Amino acid sequence: MSFFKELKEDIVQSVNELSDTLEEKVSASEEAAEEAETLETEVQKEIDSILEDGILNDMSVAEEDSEDVSEPEEPSEPDLSAEVQEEKEETEEMAADIPELEEELQEEEPKEEEPQEEPQEDSYFGEVDRQEENKIMNMSQEEDNMSDFEETVEDNSEETTVITKGTTINGGIKSDTSLIVKGVIEGDVECQGKLTITGHVAGNSTASEIYVNTPRLEGSLNSHGSVKIDVSTVVIGSITSASVVVAGAVKGDIDVNGPVIIDSTAVVKGSVFAKSIQINSGAVIDGNCSLKYADVDLDTFFD
Repeated sequence: MSFFKELKEDIVQSVNELSDTLEEKVSASEEAAEEAETLETEVQKEIDSILEDGILNDMSVAEEDSEDVSEPEEPSEPDLSAEVQEEKEETEEMAADIPELEEELQEEEPKEEEPQEEPQEDSYFGEVDRQEENKIMNMSQEEDNMSDFEETVEDNSEETTVITKGTTINGGIKSDTSLIVKGVIEGDVECQGKLTITGHVAGNSTASEIYVNTPRLEGSLNSHGSVKIDVSTVVIGSITSASVVVAGAVKGDIDVNGPVIIDSTAVVKGSVFAKSIQINSGAVIDGNCSLKYADVDLDTFFD
């Protein structure tokens, strides 16, 4: 019995302890809930105060803006009367200055005319000088024209002897003027001027300048000037001159103290002695070429 009694007492004691702890917890939870409610109320008050402050500020700004919009500043009207008065005064001053300006212009007009007269005198003397210069130029041109005229007269005074086609001369011929041979000459030809051969010559020819345009010429050509052998011309003989241009065919030596030009249509059978030689592409040369009249001493290059 004592055992059950003690057991009952223990159970009652444990139940009392549990009830005490539960009451403490409940009271603690009630206190926490009260504290949470108080915090919520305080937070809500702070939020409400902040919102009220912001709304009031916005309302104040809006009221200020509305006041600014509702009451625009009226622009100050410019004082036009003062400007008009100033313009009137300026125009009156300008009108008062006009007579003085007119007087000054009238006084300055003769001063401007005086320097204009000086260029006129200069232009006059310049025209005189130009006229004199033109006279001098005309005189010089007349002198030049006279000299040209005298030269042409001298040239015209030099008569040219023409051996016409169909004329045959058996023997030599000598002329102090230029000579054109269109006919036939059986002999030597000598003239002081230019010799032009388009006919037939069988003999040696001597002239200051020789031009040959004939199918065949037998004889040597001697000239103090140039010798020109045209295309389709055959010369059987030597050539001695100051310069030679060969476009045809030459059988003989060419001795020239000057330039020799052998064109692309030329055929030369013989030696060429010259100061300079130009051989165009297509030319045919059967013989020696020597620049013995050149200003270069060739032996010094090989000593």
